[in-house]
Amino acid sequence: MPVIRKYQEPYDRKFIREICCDTAFLGDPVENFFEGREVVADLLTLYYTDYEPESVFVAELTGQIVGYLTGCKNIKRQKRIFITRILPVIAVRFILSDSILKKKNVLFLYHCILSFLKKEFFTTDVLLEHPATLHINIDRRYRNMGIGKKLVSEYLYYLKNEKVKGVCLATVSVDAVRFFKKMGFTVLQKKKVSCFAYLGYKRLYRFILGRKLTDEKADVIE
Repeated sequence: MPVIRKYQEPYDRKFIREICCDTAFLGDPVENFFEGREVVADLLTLYYTDYEPESVFVAELTGQIVGYLTGCKNIKRQKRIFITRILPVIAVRFILSDSILKKKNVLFLYHCILSFLKKEFFTTDVLLEHPATLHINIDRRYRNMGIGKKLVSEYLYYLKNEKVKGVCLATVSVDAVRFFKKMGFTVLQKKKVSCFAYLGYKRLYRFILGRKLTDEKADVIE
């Protein structure tokens, strides 16, 4: 059985970044839509590992990291730090690199900008009741073993002890929606996104799910 434990720097960092890029979109490697693993790993994990490591958990099996959960207790703080400290550095590195001119990356950025202008990434205000968030990834070789459930359970226990009112997350995976519903989350918003239509995903939806924690006991969910 996997051991769920808190993140340990620097040992766990490279494994989290590797799994992140190997499962970047619907469980597939980032190279399916973008060339530049360091850029994607920084965008998706750097805040959590560098600014709030106490809210990161890993699943370890026979000495190997096979999954992780990155979380934060205050999304507003996370967004502020990401926009002011992290994103500018990533943007400069990307602009100065050869990656910016690669066709795959140009297409991805173009379609993301179009989706942004269409306000497909905008959500209703759920932060008052759900100030925390999470993101979870499991190495595809170790899925369907209950690892995701254990990671989420441990994280919810942590949030409850920290007196956090609620938690929300965003996903485009229907399988993830089913999983989180079983973990007590409800769908707060569903909106169609078009940024991956050029890759064949023409009926893709972005789901916002949430779960309130204030009225629950701080027990690990079995």
